[in-house]
Amino acid sequence: MIDPENGAAELVIDFGAAGNSGQFRRFGWSNPEPRHTWTIGWISGLEFPRPVVAGTYLMLLQVSPFIWDSLRGQRLRILVNENEIGKFVISEAGAVECLIPWSLLVEHERVSVMFCHPDAARPADVNHARDTREIALAFRGLSLFRRSDPSKTPLTSTGSTENRDPHSPAGLMMQFESLGQNCEFGLVQRRCGADPLGLLRFASTPLRALLAGLAARFEGLGEPLEIQQAKDEYLVIDKRFGILYHPWIKVGEADPEVVRRREERRLPFLRRKLIEDLEEGRKLFVYHGMEPLTRPVMLSLHTAMRIYGPTTLLWVELQDDAHPAGTVEQVTPGLLKGYMDRFAPGENAHDLSLDAWVALCRNAYRLARGTGT
Repeated sequence: MIDPENGAAELVIDFGAAGNSGQFRRFGWSNPEPRHTWTIGWISGLEFPRPVVAGTYLMLLQVSPFIWDSLRGQRLRILVNENEIGKFVISEAGAVECLIPWSLLVEHERVSVMFCHPDAARPADVNHARDTREIALAFRGLSLFRRSDPSKTPLTSTGSTENRDPHSPAGLMMQFESLGQNCEFGLVQRRCGADPLGLLRFASTPLRALLAGLAARFEGLGEPLEIQQAKDEYLVIDKRFGILYHPWIKVGEADPEVVRRREERRLPFLRRKLIEDLEEGRKLFVYHGMEPLTRPVMLSLHTAMRIYGPTTLLWVELQDDAHPAGTVEQVTPGLLKGYMDRFAPGENAHDLSLDAWVALCRNAYRLARGTGT
């Protein structure tokens, strides 16, 4: 779980063909494919600039292994600046997390990461495929997060049983993705031990901005970006659609121009991820407004989302006499309406009704999966 004060990624590397990994890959990689890049040989290397702010960092990798009947997992050893930070056996697609102490970074201008994968093999040799590359792991993404006090939270893998099992709070929350209108649901996920990457997870997204973004596939997002100071933290404003969000960097920790450059690197990947999630239709998207929303308005939003794929939208309003907190009903296939006892006050998004949110999401997940929405 990522430290609550530092939820935004310092660095995001997208290994898809349209991504930015070419800036960071050094050796041991195949040519990028639409959504991933395969490692080649027994060692692969990356290099990127050292983070600006001192601290312990969490590196999250999204990877898939090349396995066959006689090999059910790929061994992976990770070294940062020639120091080992983790050993894993990757047996299925998922995420791997490891901590990087600041002591391994402070004396280096650049961060060198080596991935050792000794079980690399040629598909042509093991399953008669035509592929003669010596592959081990398909990398989809790498994200780097700063943690101010890693001792507060255990190191777990988002590919673990806990985070895949929808019966656990963390696993349940990984099935959902926030579309706004504020940070409340993103904080609910964090309180449950889930910290998925999401373009709009910590954003203020008025409905008009969300509809405009969906209609444009968020093309031009971040062109331009404005960095503002609000009390002791920075805020990022996207001028194209009018979306405001938290980069989770306090004033004084980095120069505003550094924040701008970091966000400009992150946004293309997060935009692409949101579009893929909409197209695949596996997640339940959550939206609640600052004021009550009407059925015609939410049908318009649902229609805009369904252009992408078979998405499910959970529309959340306050409870009433006929619908106590936790109630979820189907409005139309793919559109659910749920009810909460209260929302967090605008001046304190952390003052949320956690138990009610968890109950609401459990009922929404059961209804969505039970009815095939």
